[in-house]
Amino acid sequence: MKGRVEDARLTTGAGSYVDDIKYKVQAYLGIVRSPYAHARIKKIDFSRARESPDFIASLTGEELVLLGVAPLVQFPMQKPANRYQLAVGKTVYVGEAVAAILARNRYAVEDLIDDVDVEYEELPPITTIEEAKKNAPLIFDSWNDNIALKTEAKRGDADQAIKSATHVMSGRFGIARQAGTPIEPRATTVKYDREKDLFEVHGTVQSANRLQTYLSQELKLPKEKFHVIVKDVGGGFGTKGAQSYPENALACIFSRATGLPVKWTSTRTEDLLETAPGRDEYCDVEIACDEGGKLVALKASVETDAGVSGTLSVMAGLTLRLLPGSYKIPNLDLKATVYVTNKSASGPVRGAGRPEACFFIERAMDIMARELEMDPIELRRRNVILPEEFPYENGAGFTYDSANYPRLLDTLENAGKYREALSWKENFNRDSRANEKNLVAGVGVCAEIEDTGSQFVETARLVMDSGGALILYTGSSPHGQGLETTLAQLVSEELKVPVDLVRVVYGDTDLIPSGIGTFGSRSIATGGSAAVDAAMKLKAQLLEGASKFTGLSPDKLQFQGGSITNYVGKSLLTVREMFAHLEIEELSVSTEYRMSQSTFASGVHLCTLMIDLETGKLSIKRYVAVDDAGRVINRKIVDGQIHGGVIHGVGGALYEELRFDSDGRPLTTSFMDYLIPSAVESPDVEIHRIETPSTITLDGARGVGESGTIAAYPAIFNALDDALREVGARGLDYAPATPEQIRAALLQGTWSPIPTEERMSS
Repeated sequence: MKGRVEDARLTTGAGSYVDDIKYKVQAYLGIVRSPYAHARIKKIDFSRARESPDFIASLTGEELVLLGVAPLVQFPMQKPANRYQLAVGKTVYVGEAVAAILARNRYAVEDLIDDVDVEYEELPPITTIEEAKKNAPLIFDSWNDNIALKTEAKRGDADQAIKSATHVMSGRFGIARQAGTPIEPRATTVKYDREKDLFEVHGTVQSANRLQTYLSQELKLPKEKFHVIVKDVGGGFGTKGAQSYPENALACIFSRATGLPVKWTSTRTEDLLETAPGRDEYCDVEIACDEGGKLVALKASVETDAGVSGTLSVMAGLTLRLLPGSYKIPNLDLKATVYVTNKSASGPVRGAGRPEACFFIERAMDIMARELEMDPIELRRRNVILPEEFPYENGAGFTYDSANYPRLLDTLENAGKYREALSWKENFNRDSRANEKNLVAGVGVCAEIEDTGSQFVETARLVMDSGGALILYTGSSPHGQGLETTLAQLVSEELKVPVDLVRVVYGDTDLIPSGIGTFGSRSIATGGSAAVDAAMKLKAQLLEGASKFTGLSPDKLQFQGGSITNYVGKSLLTVREMFAHLEIEELSVSTEYRMSQSTFASGVHLCTLMIDLETGKLSIKRYVAVDDAGRVINRKIVDGQIHGGVIHGVGGALYEELRFDSDGRPLTTSFMDYLIPSAVESPDVEIHRIETPSTITLDGARGVGESGTIAAYPAIFNALDDALREVGARGLDYAPATPEQIRAALLQGTWSPIPTEERMSS
């Protein structure tokens, strides 16, 4: 196989995205959004908008309630917010949909939105966790506080272990609110067939079946009334995976009411205002060690700003379950609290609680290593779970299936040339001081662990025709990961047929009536296992059918190259001949494969960086990733996922932050002020891997889509801390580490930079 199966389509402009879907006559949905973080809606007046010949229809939240529409879907683990697709009574964040209009002309939408007059009565907003703790005002009138969720985990006696410990480290770390920023913003197109009483919905989502379920629940109609189709998707990163958004249901309502196809495409500003952001988690951490550097206790309190809550505001619970990382810690006392504020509803962004957990424990480990005057890798080596100790119950709610952490560390030291990086740093800093350069270098490492294969079940159907061609229908749904290629490879390998004979079909609820989708590094762990299971079942049926005509039992037969053979490879029967004997045109098998638990990916990363002491500008000079994603099905795709994940983490660690003023108004509403790394800021990523095949999955693979992001935060911050301490400054505790923050930290140091004028004159 020369390239990815999907490459030819996507690189020649033959892809099909939601905005490519056009009908001869169609209407355009527009959303009137709140300019206030917290306000009562006194009046909505459409009279000016109705004067336009482009105006078709309008809708308010009160009208939605009268129509019997249910609130936006929420996961049940948190308190119900009961927010509707359009605000009812009051609005609770800037950008919330308060009214909707339908226009005949795409270019008239913005004008019609401006023509809708909304009268508000401002209410005091809550914009921080500290304000939310006061419980006044309440964001949701039916709640008695501003807490969406609390959870905890305990093992042993952490307080007593900390009291008795030789070394104790404490700190507070955090990652600011960050957007997913897929290259394709959210979009939907809906066409209602009145004769069939059926909605055809095209969405840019990470699961067609999940969107179908949300629409069914919110519009109170059977799922079969919604034919959801997902074709090519220009990135998701979690933002299109779990959250229920208003525009999908609104487009359905308008299409049914008018008989017109309805299209909505988010602008980049709307995407930054409403599409679910992630992170915004903070943690007070306390770890304790004995005199030999063995961890004896971890105490932590996680706090999350979930905005106005959302489908997956429970991510703090996932952070808590992964806080012990890859370490043996006998005593744990972990708490997590999710607060609501007057910001848009949070959701998963690449990692969904995992990068936060890794950042918190790995920053603490590095600071502890400094306290012990111990090499950071050595401290980790003394505390990681050993291969013979798996499966390992981490005390916070997860049982790790298997890994080889010592080998990962060895690979980083040897192939990753960790010692050479330390030597380079020492030489660089010595030369910089000797030549009075305004530069300082640092080296950082981290270990990461990630649960993959979430929600444990996926569906697949495999169909073979008489010519031996195969179609795999999968509940997984690609949005840039090369999933069509990898799933085709798995079927090809199991059935020993050319990969060109396998076609992968996804994202159509008529063809795949149930499926979970793609998120949480689950596509190859769970979806791949379902594909292998279907291929195994198909092979079993082929051999069972062939045994009737060959006189040999199925265990004496093989299927390879499109033929039934005996064990010495002699062809006995072709697929076409067998199908003719059986008088069938095709053979079909279905599976709903269920994993017993998550399978855990792991890795160790190294970052070498340089800081300009005068400007605070940071440059990553070298980045090394050593990862264990289990069995690697396709090396290029795995490397691409790691590389992309690292760059996503670079953005979150150094550039990306959704900022707000004291009134809750967003300050980052375009790519002019919300910064993401370009090719210039993106380092080359040197990738090494080990393979510890998973015993949980049928294909031996673990997930890999989020590993690079998870590790990049602490690897970069540990290197930054190392560099800052070279000049007597304290490391930073909150991401992103902007040049302004680095510069502020440098001003606390003992090495004053030489002004530019002096350097120029000398």
